[in-house]
Amino acid sequence: MGNSDLNSMGEDDQPRRAARLLAVVEVDKSERVNCQEPGCGHTVYKAIHVVRDGGQLLTLGSTCFEKRYGGLTALGTAQYGGGTGKRLTPEERLLLTANTEALLARFEQEQERLHQEMVFKLERLREAQARHTPPAIAPAAPVVPEYGARGLPTRARFPWPWMMPVSSVFAIKLRDGSGWVRVQHRDGRQFIVPWPSFEGWEEALPPVVGRAQMEVGGYEVMGRVEDALAFLRAHANRPDEKITGLWADVITLLGGTSGSATT
Repeated sequence: MGNSDLNSMGEDDQPRRAARLLAVVEVDKSERVNCQEPGCGHTVYKAIHVVRDGGQLLTLGSTCFEKRYGGLTALGTAQYGGGTGKRLTPEERLLLTANTEALLARFEQEQERLHQEMVFKLERLREAQARHTPPAIAPAAPVVPEYGARGLPTRARFPWPWMMPVSSVFAIKLRDGSGWVRVQHRDGRQFIVPWPSFEGWEEALPPVVGRAQMEVGGYEVMGRVEDALAFLRAHANRPDEKITGLWADVITLLGGTSGSATT
């Protein structure tokens, strides 16, 4: 379905336009589930799209999903899991067909737990920074990155001049060896930046993470930052991640040098 088709849809198409992609999951090949697109009749086990459409819950294969809605990205990012193809446990597989609402409620609880965990870590980080900040400089203006004689950022400061002052970052190392850092821009936008930067980084991550911004040197998160981080976590080995306000921590986890920073 092209743009012209979307623009020409009438009132009868309102339920379809209101459809919401809830999750993309997969199951063991021996535990295939039926695609619920009328007239399909096929079973699927990878990229099972769970959709709420007109008050009805549907499990669709990727081909039927694409045909029904006009493209694999037509409904945007999945509400739970960011569209990374979460592998279901045997118990979750049973819920998928027997009680899909219960499975979605479980996803909601897990997403809320991850969110609260991140909020908790950030609060503890802020408290720790406040305890260790000398009183003489505590009320000072926000810290702006400083650069040494060779034009490189000092070890204690982050290398992105556009970064929000006095904010923390989330650093993570993926199984493929690449490092990524979630950084907040001064204007409030969130970016996922490669560290150290490497050639071809702009094609390394899918749209669920964000849109490559060459002038910044990272992906601008276009949806929920939780979805972007969920994708990164799905491709990393814990505990290869850290929320920190210290540049030295990023270097310790991801390696690289100040000289490889993007400006």
